[in-house]
Amino acid sequence: MSFFEWFGESFDPGPSGETQFGPRDRGRRSRADVLIRSGISLSMLGGVGYLMFQEMGIKDWTVYRNTAVGIFFYSFVAYFVHPEPDTSNMGWLGGLMDHPFRYTDDVNRFMLFLLIFLLPGRFLSESFVDLIRLIRHAGHRSPSQGS
Repeated sequence: MSFFEWFGESFDPGPSGETQFGPRDRGRRSRADVLIRSGISLSMLGGVGYLMFQEMGIKDWTVYRNTAVGIFFYSFVAYFVHPEPDTSNMGWLGGLMDHPFRYTDDVNRFMLFLLIFLLPGRFLSESFVDLIRLIRHAGHRSPSQGS
């Protein structure tokens, strides 16, 4: 943080976003939506395995174990951490230029970067959580279906 940002922010503070923790309430998903998303997620993981085995030639199984643990922790963090930047304070010209008298635009840009970085992990984790819920409730009928 530069002196100008500290000085300017003391007179005219800008809004900054917030980060929420915990799982999101996403409502109900249709079975087709859950199966399609889970298929895409499994394909993504299979693609990582294919790239590692065929293209990179990795034969050591500890590398696969470490990669799986890393993907698990990345998805775990992405499932529970939800940054929400304030897009009205991203700098000048829609975020193309840094605002020289505000540091909160830097905070919002970092939160936007974190949001974009966590999106694939959130997609993976939420699709697997939905798939597990679908499998767990596969034999149950909802009251609206009747017999």
